[in-house]
Amino acid sequence: MRIFILAVVGLILLLAIFLISWRYLQTTYNQNIGARAELLKYETKFLNALAKKDGTKIHRLFNPAFQRKFSKDQVQEALVQWYSDQSYRTAKIGIVNIVGISGHITSWISFRNSPETKFIYQYWINNDSVWQLMWLTGILNHEDFEYGDYDTLAQREIMQLMLEETVSDSGFEKLFQQIDLTNTVVILRQPDRKQFSVRLPKNRVLWLTEDELKENYPFLGINTYLEFGIVRILDGIAIGALDIVPIHSAKPPPRIQRRHSVSMLFKKENKSWIFTGYGSIW
Repeated sequence: MRIFILAVVGLILLLAIFLISWRYLQTTYNQNIGARAELLKYETKFLNALAKKDGTKIHRLFNPAFQRKFSKDQVQEALVQWYSDQSYRTAKIGIVNIVGISGHITSWISFRNSPETKFIYQYWINNDSVWQLMWLTGILNHEDFEYGDYDTLAQREIMQLMLEETVSDSGFEKLFQQIDLTNTVVILRQPDRKQFSVRLPKNRVLWLTEDELKENYPFLGINTYLEFGIVRILDGIAIGALDIVPIHSAKPPPRIQRRHSVSMLFKKENKSWIFTGYGSIW
């Protein structure tokens, strides 16, 4: 009798766990479906503006930091250059992926009287329940539309947090099982950008130029190094990109065969920046 009661109790517990898990998965699924549908509404606005060669409407879809730095005329000029006297015919949407507060859409544009198709990668951010464009690969170029740099105090704070997350238990070694970070963390220093002091409790951090890296890596015991991409502050949301790059001539050789780039997302709560998760990983 006692065994029977224990068995019944066990089945009830298993059923309760199943129902809780199912409800959680169903809620998450519904949230993802809703977020995807909402993002696709903005995607429709973008494609409609693209078809009409309307740089003003595309400019309005961008985040406020972008709008403050670049005018609608600059976006219009980039759009005209991208079209190269071609006429829009159709758009084919590829991947629609939402990771946390970031959204990523790929699309291919075809043109009238032309076999050519052009690829566009859209990077969106959900800021206070509104999707805003971060970047348009294919239409914008980084030389003319670079925004966000390394010189502000907030951006340096974000970069410090990015490195802390990178070496943490949930960082790069968990994201990429082929990576074994050493105690020495080397960051590529761009000659035209200022370096700043970074403190990690368990790691030594070195900023090296490309020439210094080539000369010294055999003595540092490293086979990878880190390189920061753009760090952007968007009115309470911060996004930073950090690459890990293999040194193929190192011994022992790296287990990763190519550069990997990771996007990290942060949100400001009160006066502190909080890591909210990863965005794109490629």
